[in-house]
Amino acid sequence: MGNRVVIAAISDLVTDQRLHKVSLTLQEAGYAVLLIGTRRRNSLPLAPRSYPTRRIRLLFQKGMFFFAEFNLRLFVRLLFTKGDIFLGNDLDAIGAVWFAGTLRRKPVVYDTHEYYLGMPELDGRPGVKKVWERIEAFVFPKLDYIYTICDSFRDLYYKDYGKRLGVVRNVPYLKAAGIDVPLPKDLEDKLPKDKFFLLFQGAGINPERGVEELVQAMPLLDPARFHLVIIGGGDIWEKIVQMVRDKTLTDRITLIPKIPFEQLRSVTRRAHLGLSLDKPNNINHIYGLPNKIFDYLHSGVPVLVSRLVELEKIVDTYEVGDFIDSHEPAHIAAKILAISSDPARLERWKNNTVRVREELNWERESRVVVNIFEQVASKNSY
Repeated sequence: MGNRVVIAAISDLVTDQRLHKVSLTLQEAGYAVLLIGTRRRNSLPLAPRSYPTRRIRLLFQKGMFFFAEFNLRLFVRLLFTKGDIFLGNDLDAIGAVWFAGTLRRKPVVYDTHEYYLGMPELDGRPGVKKVWERIEAFVFPKLDYIYTICDSFRDLYYKDYGKRLGVVRNVPYLKAAGIDVPLPKDLEDKLPKDKFFLLFQGAGINPERGVEELVQAMPLLDPARFHLVIIGGGDIWEKIVQMVRDKTLTDRITLIPKIPFEQLRSVTRRAHLGLSLDKPNNINHIYGLPNKIFDYLHSGVPVLVSRLVELEKIVDTYEVGDFIDSHEPAHIAAKILAISSDPARLERWKNNTVRVREELNWERESRVVVNIFEQVASKNSY
């Protein structure tokens, strides 16, 4: 069969490192790659890449009409796009990808970044959840090639569907560890100097991520010693902006909207402590593996995280940080203070991040992606 791979996701592509890494991996393996995403009103410009990209403009910006419009437009585009293998990312794109691939008799690969039906965004929305349940129940059993981000999600999907998924952790390139890009002056000026730099980053700062409690913890810390930077966007971004404004915390907290991941890496390296505080009140969080944990650790930044299944494995195995035991703001503040007051322990954790980079990196994980596509090509050769 041919070597053209069409990759589709609902992301706007700018900050999605996993899509970029998979695209590069397949390109380097000899495939001709086309990456399709969305372009929303607040999307950043997309810099040129070594493979072609397309972004679908949408009238609707959120809600079920947004998802429906995207899938309809994506389906139509895929019907007329040259491709030999289709790769869909997450449940909100795989429906259109599967239908188009099936009609065109093309093999379909599925990269599921989440345990989608366990996401907190679906809590209290039974009608919306039922729609996604039906889509997954219809499509998932028909897919032959699926991989996900961690062992726990693999096990959950096996329990649901009896399918054995591949695992590809969303880790940075080892070769990127020494690469730094200059930051624009306006961004550079926003970063704290001569303070203990706390960092919370994420393109999906959504409900139940612990960000509200983190903001509430900052008044309990000395502003002369500590400063928090929150970088990203998401469903509660405007709420966080309002909280910081209402509590007059601009001297303690800096909010920076989404930036390209190349710049984000340079910011992350400046931090003293990276935070990931997802609440253990939904399946997707309990068993998930947030991307930011590896961004921190590959940048040599120790972490303070929630005590969740996959995070415990990483932090305990490599001794690179500590856990919060509750989301009470006073407890979060006390943990931050204790960590900052023990520089020897902090330095030990920082040194241990080297082992994480050497053992958990994209150079290793990408082999699974290449193996899957080799299987697809071999089975579907004609």
